[in-house]
Amino acid sequence: MGCSVEVAAGAGALVLCEDGKRRLQCPVCQEILLRHERWDERDQFGTDPWLPDAVPAGCAPAISVRVLTLNRLCWKCRQVTTCVVALYPSRPASTDLWPRTVDEDSLVWVRDLLQRAGQHRLARSIKPRWSATAGVRYLSNGCLHCEALQGDFPLEEEASALVREGGPQALDTALVADVPTLAWLRFVHGERGEGGGLLM
Repeated sequence: MGCSVEVAAGAGALVLCEDGKRRLQCPVCQEILLRHERWDERDQFGTDPWLPDAVPAGCAPAISVRVLTLNRLCWKCRQVTTCVVALYPSRPASTDLWPRTVDEDSLVWVRDLLQRAGQHRLARSIKPRWSATAGVRYLSNGCLHCEALQGDFPLEEEASALVREGGPQALDTALVADVPTLAWLRFVHGERGEGGGLLM
């Protein structure tokens, strides 16, 4: 598989990868790959979003995703707290060697997934907070005990170190949930192919 979206027979495209093997890709990933190959500094594609408004025919409407967490000592109260740090498909493709770090947009729907799954305490710990370091207010993980902001950069550093050492399974799975395919593709590719960051 060249991406994690399940596609019906005849709906995807076989693409030649760097290792010489052909892999199945969904129509959205194929289009984004083609745009990347043809892109130049003049950005001949303008400012239109690269993602479609509807799931392409033959693509599954949802994808099963693992919400990955990290237990760490809170810098303020020194108690162990849990933070949502990454997302990883339950059926990883060849392009999914590493989990992807959560961003503000994905934390919105992750918080909703946690709430619906009854993980209210963890869901409530995700809210907007002021960061003196960044000089902005942003949707963030907070300590389950004292509410102190757990900064994105330190969380990503800690999670990356664990994943480099033990792979995606080095992080805890808080939840496995179905996510709409377009939400997942937007998380992976961004609106114009910039994509979500990888823990590596």
